[in-house]
This record gives sequence, structure tokens and C-alpha cells, in this order.
Amino acid sequence: MAIPLVFIHGYSDSAKGFKQWYDFLMQKRNLDPARVHLLNYETLANEITIRDIAEGFNRALINEAGIHENQQFDAIVHSTGMLVIRAWLTRYASSVRTKSSQKLDEARIRRLRHLIALAPATNGSPVAHKGRSWLGALIKGNKDLGPDFLESGHQVLSALELGSPFTWDLAEKDMFGDGSTNRFKAGPESPFVFTICGDAGLKKLEDIATRSVGTKISGSDGVVRWAGAPLNSRLLLIDYTGESKSAISTNNTTPQEISASEWNNQNNILILWPGLNHGSIMRPSESQHLADLVSEALDVNSDAELNAWNERARQQAAAERSIMPNHKEPDQWQQVVIRVCDERMDGVADWTISLHMKQKNKQKQPIPIDDLHPFGEDRSYRCLHISLSQCHLSDANDIGNIESLEMRLTLNTGSYYLHYSAHPQDKSKSSKQREKGLSELSVELKDYLGPQNKTFSLLMPYTTTYVEFRVNRDPSVDAKGKAKICHIKPIKGASGTEP
Repeated sequence: MAIPLVFIHGYSDSAKGFKQWYDFLMQKRNLDPARVHLLNYETLANEITIRDIAEGFNRALINEAGIHENQQFDAIVHSTGMLVIRAWLTRYASSVRTKSSQKLDEARIRRLRHLIALAPATNGSPVAHKGRSWLGALIKGNKDLGPDFLESGHQVLSALELGSPFTWDLAEKDMFGDGSTNRFKAGPESPFVFTICGDAGLKKLEDIATRSVGTKISGSDGVVRWAGAPLNSRLLLIDYTGESKSAISTNNTTPQEISASEWNNQNNILILWPGLNHGSIMRPSESQHLADLVSEALDVNSDAELNAWNERARQQAAAERSIMPNHKEPDQWQQVVIRVCDERMDGVADWTISLHMKQKNKQKQPIPIDDLHPFGEDRSYRCLHISLSQCHLSDANDIGNIESLEMRLTLNTGSYYLHYSAHPQDKSKSSKQREKGLSELSVELKDYLGPQNKTFSLLMPYTTTYVEFRVNRDPSVDAKGKAKICHIKPIKGASGTEP
């Protein structure tokens, strides 16, 4: 007998959003209505967080759906629903892991068997930060009279914003690590994940309206970016403080200035479906082949079957795309989320970044960044979007010709008394201290290029790479080595001091 199936909708939607998929799968698979559940949750009240919703989801599973603590289930999610299920999965994950919390944590990992993600907001959305504006409240806000009238869900939208601390924290709990916290690795204890996103944007007028308020939606289905949809992210830690060991578990116990997380989730790839956008993917009638593939995903019971499903889905999507009018292959994109902090782990808000590459027989040139979005409430977090196709970096031969890939970080304390720097023992090129605390650090990342590297590689299409950059925040000194912000001041005429 099939295990229970739960549908989880997205932001400002309701259970009705999944009605067509519900009807299709009920008929296609002859499901028992008592074991299929449409979740309905609130997103538009400003006080509600995604973790609140995840807590409510757990209670709904137990008290309404009758799915108890040790019972398995499948989930089909759309958009923000992905963050809800991930927040539920990481409820007991924390930096301080007791035996009891670890037991509860591992139990939740084993309970979710199939996770089908339709246009998931795994790493947020490029339009989320616009929803908090007055216009967002007017168009998408709560219209029911009451204490939440015209609210647009500030905390949910904050979590959905590109580069949010919420999605960073979530990724640390379920995508990085040595396997003890990674939930989406190969093996029987992790759910089988299927990620599908449309390769078309919203309607033309909606695209124009979105761009008119300064939001770039390139490389997306109109709401979520292709590169931010799958659960195959990695973390690169660049620690130039000289004070602490890598926060990432590696096989090498020697402290490293650059270290990468283990990459356990390579099989969580993106399937780009032709002609669909963020809304139309919710209508199975748009593509019978896709509808059948979603149904078949619920029968996958091994990693080999998952890989076979992914290959079959890619081939079917390519076949449908090839017969479409004005057929065009979608560009390949990568997303990079960067956080800069000092040796005390305080965020550095004033910084800019650039990427430069040197290919064989060519001059060094900058890599164009399509969008550099600072998180609104904490500018130490930024999200970069890069078109690998436009940079001619989507081909393995092009990447193989790269002789240098340099990341330059310009930081500013805004003060004559302070500056940022790398520890002298590190290989980073650190510029001389400039006026008003302006400094520049650069790091060579060529060693992290290329798909032949099975543990970590940059410039991979349809992936998100997290980069944490740690630097020293130091007092500036004068020509005699005295700190300008604080130093010993002799008193003339006092004993033991200069006369």
C-alpha cells in the first residue's frame, strides 16, 4: 500500500493551488483519498516565520493527517513549500547536538521518502524583496479584514530574499557537512529528490512590470532562478584570519586557508522543462510527459532508479524542446551566495566583489555579473548571478583553458582607525592600507575549477555555491607602529615617563 502523500503550496497561495495535481495523481495512481493531504498554511501575516509554519506542519501531520512520528510519507512541494519541508527536516539540527536531538533529527530524515519539488524556492527568489513594498502589500497582501489586513508576510519574504541568513542557515543544516547533517546524499537514509523547473518566464507584460521596479529575473521561471532550485549546493570557506581552523569537516586535519565542504548531493540535479513557468508548472495538463514522470517518481526506490529517472526526464525534456517553435536551448547559469565576516564572526557590510579570469592566449578580463543583490537587512550577505553561457564558460574545454580565476574583494571600514586584512601567513594578495580603511584582498581559485573534480568545482551550471570569506578587522597603525584607535599615552613629568 502506498505511503501517505502531502502537497505543500507556496507563498500567498493555498491548498487550491495543488488541486489539478491532486486530481491527476488520484486518478493516475488510484490513490486512497484518506492518505492524500493538501496542506493549507498562512504566509501573509507579518509575524509568521517559515519555522512557525514548519511547526504547524508537524502538528497538522499528526493531529489531522494521522501521520505519526515514526511514519513515512511523500511530499510534493511548490515554491516556498520547499523551505517549509526543509525547515521541518532540520527542526532538531543545531550546532549543539545532543544524543536525543540527533535521534529525533535522524528520524525525520528517514521519514521523508520522496520529495518532488516543482519550481522550488530552495535558495529564495529574485522578486521576494519587492513584496515587502507598499505595492507588494497592495497586490499580494492579505485582503481579509482583521489585524493582518494588507500585510504581505514580512518574515516569510525576508527568508525568501536572495542571500538571506535564513537560507544560509538552512543550507548549513541540510546540505553541507561530513554526512552527519547532510540530508540529501546518496543512500537509503535520505529522501529521493526530484527537482523540476520551467524554462520559460512569466508573460511578457508581467516580465516588463517586474523589471520596471529594478528586479532581474534572468535565468529563471519568472520567480525562482534555475541555479537556485536544486539541492546540490556546496560551501567554500576562505579563512584569512589566521586564528581558527576550518569550520568545514575535511579529511585533512591541518588548518587550511581555503577549504570546501564534502559534496554528498550530486544526484540532486535540475530538470528544466520546456515552455513552463512558475505558474503553469502547477497544471499537469500542460505536459502529459511531465505529468507521467511525476507519477513515476513516486515509484523510485533506489539511487540507481533515481539516476535513471533523471536521465529519462532530461531526454524527454530535450525532445519536447526540440520540436517547439523558435526552439532555443536555455542559457546555463550559476549562483553564488557570499557572506563576509571578520575574525569575531561579525558581518562586514561594506564590501564589493569582482571576478576575473585569464584564459590561454587571452588577456585577463572580468567575468560579468548579471545581478549582485545585497540582502536588505544585513549587507554582509550578497547573492551573485552569472551566465556561464554568455561568458563562454559552459563548455568543459573553455573551463580547461582558464589559467587564472581571481576573486577580488574590496572592503571598507569607513574609518581612519580601522582596516581589513588577511593574515600574513596566507597566500592572499593583500593591498597596502589605504585612506579611510579601504583595502583589497584577492584569492586565486583556479584549483577549484572543472567538472573532473568530484568533491568540489566552481562554474557548474544550475548550481548554487556558498562562499564564506573571513578577514581580520584590525586597528590602523602609524609610522611608529602605534594603533591609532588606542595606545598608551605618556604623561609629561610623571615618574618613569619622558620629561
